[in-house]
Amino acid sequence: MMMTQPTIKQLRSALKRWGRFWRAKELGKGFSRQAVTERIGDSSARYVSSDMMSVPEEIEALTQQIAQLRPECIRALRGKYLVEGDIAQVAKTLGFDSKRSLEFWLVKAERSLLQTLCQP
Repeated sequence: MMMTQPTIKQLRSALKRWGRFWRAKELGKGFSRQAVTERIGDSSARYVSSDMMSVPEEIEALTQQIAQLRPECIRALRGKYLVEGDIAQVAKTLGFDSKRSLEFWLVKAERSLLQTLCQP
């Protein structure tokens, strides 16, 4: 079977699924008091967390790849795909200087993920 290189459209679709999944778990089900990307590497959790639920393979793989990105890239991905609201307001809330700054880091994150997905 021949694997094809994913397109930016396919990546964004996967990121939307990733965002919807974690948004539902963080806000709707009460599995964790922290965001999944903030919790990566934190071993001091003493409460029922997202570790106790099953995560689809696609979501888990994407979460692991996102965890390897720069912190600014992770925040930009969270701002676009997890946090609902006006992108300019989200940018300020997440600590970016402007909407344009968030968009810069978002493009950098998406390109980094595309490169990661293209590697065998």
